[in-house]
Amino acid sequence: MPVVRNPQYYFREGFCYSDINTTFLKCRVKLKTINDVKSMSLYSLTNKVPAYFIICLINSTFISFYVDEFVNNTQTFQINDARQLPIFIPDENTLEQFKKIFNSAIEIKKSHLNNELSAIDSERKLTEIQEELDLMVNTLYHLI
Repeated sequence: MPVVRNPQYYFREGFCYSDINTTFLKCRVKLKTINDVKSMSLYSLTNKVPAYFIICLINSTFISFYVDEFVNNTQTFQINDARQLPIFIPDENTLEQFKKIFNSAIEIKKSHLNNELSAIDSERKLTEIQEELDLMVNTLYHLI
């Protein structure tokens, strides 16, 4: 009979990313699904740093370059690498700003998947959001 170890980690919402990437990391929402070795899954343990905030940080250009320069410059980004990320503890105002940008990106992706938005328009809007996100992260970490 198979034994399920650590059942508290199965079928939990959180965030994940592929362990193989280009220079730019891409993180996404993880719904209540099983875990897979090719998709690293993490869970926010506190409301002070919710999953959407970490997803935004990991998707920023700054964090991608930080990982490439200081953590791991290979194409593999694993859990131990993620533990080394400099996660800023946000205040309520910062969380609100990041939640807006996160929700905007989700809505664009949904509109594209529902054929309400063309691939070109979706990509253009997501590029604008990426630029806004990068500006917010750079400001947060005092890079500008």
